[in-house]
Amino acid sequence: MTRMTFACIAFSAAALAAHAGADTEWPPAGGRTSLLHLSHVHRGGGKFERPDNTLETFMWCWKNGSALECDCRKTKDGVGIMLHDKTLKRTARGISAELAAKNVSREVTYAELKDVDVGSYLSPEFSNHRIPTIEETFAAIKGHPDWLCFVDEKGAGPRYIAEKAKAAGVEDQIYYTGPSHEKILEWNEILPGGKSLLWLGAWPKNRSAAERERTDKWFREAMDKLREKDFKFISCVSLHTYYDPADPVDPFIPSTPVLKEIIAEFHAHGIPVCSIPFAGGETEEVYFKLFELGCDGFSTDYPSVMFSVIRKLKAREAAAK
Repeated sequence: MTRMTFACIAFSAAALAAHAGADTEWPPAGGRTSLLHLSHVHRGGGKFERPDNTLETFMWCWKNGSALECDCRKTKDGVGIMLHDKTLKRTARGISAELAAKNVSREVTYAELKDVDVGSYLSPEFSNHRIPTIEETFAAIKGHPDWLCFVDEKGAGPRYIAEKAKAAGVEDQIYYTGPSHEKILEWNEILPGGKSLLWLGAWPKNRSAAERERTDKWFREAMDKLREKDFKFISCVSLHTYYDPADPVDPFIPSTPVLKEIIAEFHAHGIPVCSIPFAGGETEEVYFKLFELGCDGFSTDYPSVMFSVIRKLKAREAAAK
């Protein structure tokens, strides 16, 4: 979808306000549910449901109609693997403490980790899960054009990921993902027209008024930097949000007004917006609220909750036709 096409379906503030009413006609003007395919699961499995960054987890996401975010780093001998952490300590089982503590990119070869159990940390039923290579991951989506993969690089670098995507013939399904606009610009030089997702998040320390103010300031300054480069080559964004319906001032950090401002500005540039609620993500309520604010999709640490919300949004759209 081009920016021009997306701009044609961006919501107006009036449509968003109308949607908030219980008796509002569904879907709102523009049919935003057409972009829910951009919704994706953090690390493939979220916090507790499925193991991080394994092929079995990725298949589970895709078969549930969701995209996924995964993490790519290289081993000591240069093999691209899907692994979030610098070490195996958190996710691996059945290995020595010495191996678990080693920096994977500097001290561990692929041969040393390829057969390691990285699923049992959640449940014995996942004991067959192993760390996949980037080639295995990209091969899995070949022939499934609706299976999308948001690759958050952890040192592998834009060029390496682009070369692997081109070799697999899946460039259109891969989104280079990360917090650096500079690396997205580099990605586009390597893979002209390549897709990207920019993470934007300020990591508030608590829910105080001071932290909300600091977070709002961080987002506004981040937007200033993006404006300097005219938002170039950003295909979509994912905002870090925090939700507490019991907060008497505002349930969201960053604040609701700032979220509306940011979403509207990205939409004006033809850029769809997702959001990952790092607090409150275990409830369906937050995703519906984010949708009302203008988000086109979501990211999540609670996959089944997000899957349920997406099914309900799509069902409402279908029923209204």
